[in-house]
Amino acid sequence: MFYPPPYISNLSILSSHFLLDIMQFMVNIDLVYILSVLIPVIIMPIVLPMVVLMARRKRMTDNPNARKIQDRPVAVMGGTVIMLVMCVACIVINVLYNISGLFPALCVMVILYIFGMLDDNIGLSWQFKLGIQAFILLLLYFGGNYGIDSLVNLLGFGAMPRWLSCIVTVFVGMILLNAVNFADGIDGLASGLGAMTGLVMGYWNMEHEFVVSALISFTVFGALLSFFVFNVFSKRYKMYMGDSGSLVLGMFIFMSVCPDTYYFFDETLLTDNYFISFNIALLSAFVFDMVRVVFMRVLNGKSPFEPDRTHLHHAFVDVGMSHLQATLRILMQNILVIAVWYVTAIMGLNSFLQYVLVLLAGVVFIWGPYFYLAYLRTKHTKRYIYKKKRIEHRRTKLDRFSNVMARIVDGKRKNQMTHTIK
Repeated sequence: MFYPPPYISNLSILSSHFLLDIMQFMVNIDLVYILSVLIPVIIMPIVLPMVVLMARRKRMTDNPNARKIQDRPVAVMGGTVIMLVMCVACIVINVLYNISGLFPALCVMVILYIFGMLDDNIGLSWQFKLGIQAFILLLLYFGGNYGIDSLVNLLGFGAMPRWLSCIVTVFVGMILLNAVNFADGIDGLASGLGAMTGLVMGYWNMEHEFVVSALISFTVFGALLSFFVFNVFSKRYKMYMGDSGSLVLGMFIFMSVCPDTYYFFDETLLTDNYFISFNIALLSAFVFDMVRVVFMRVLNGKSPFEPDRTHLHHAFVDVGMSHLQATLRILMQNILVIAVWYVTAIMGLNSFLQYVLVLLAGVVFIWGPYFYLAYLRTKHTKRYIYKKKRIEHRRTKLDRFSNVMARIVDGKRKNQMTHTIK
């Protein structure tokens, strides 16, 4: 008889586990979860074009310069649209299921949105922005019970004293808030990664029967999915998130990954002991790229918040990728890190080994492509130019798809928003 190699058997077992999880998710999902996705998806196409028109008339746009990638002014009121759609969706969902406990958190998002709008329009110093972020995170920690109270036996650390828990919570929160802002550099990247985070956290919370958290996660997924379509494909209604949108998204991510970790223990789910490594994998594209960029800026004697072109998405665009290509590439790299986490969880590895493998996967899949392209550009210029030509040749089909999607998204309405801003 033929016996398949052990690694083939292991792969088939892992695949069957994954398919069973997906099937269970589809069977168990309730109507209220479906509505939490559909409501923002339906509202976004109604609200966004009107906000784009207002932004252009008021000249609330992001204009091209030497560092930025766009070649024309683009409306910067994505935070307004996302915040408005989420609030309307939550009000509708609250009629079906009581989520009033989330309203204080939504108020905090509104506060951050206001400061983000001020930064988009008049500019705020990075010191002032960090101070506001720390203040908001302290409010959530002491008034909303959002925080990290345990490291779930990471490197032998369990429950933390109150003062240490507060410091760790604020530190992690500020990383997450600014990591989203750092990723908002090309069309679709921040919204695409945010949509994936909302979907995965919605599934996680639903499996743990945290209905309220699952509903807000699916609402964020629906809003960002719809925003992603306009941000990537539309030519008439293109809009950037801006600091207002990235801060709102960053706060959602913080509230998703920083509840009391003791609430996530359930012996029936093998992934619960891996809560921190799960979040590291899920947010790897956000966090790993930010850590590398900040380290490189400090190493070169610059401010960590001084803009430059050292992000991974800049490296992909410079080598000839379109915004959509670069976004899909980074999303796939993030998914590969999550896959490493999933395999280690299914295999039941001890938590320390899993942390090591997840961190190593983040270094390989998120840092690796950047340093590889930098190596080619500096040491093998001819190979870099050849690679760039090949990528530019392959992007033709994807550009055709983007043009078809643009015609679908923009429709046949009068071209009232394509005037140039003098």
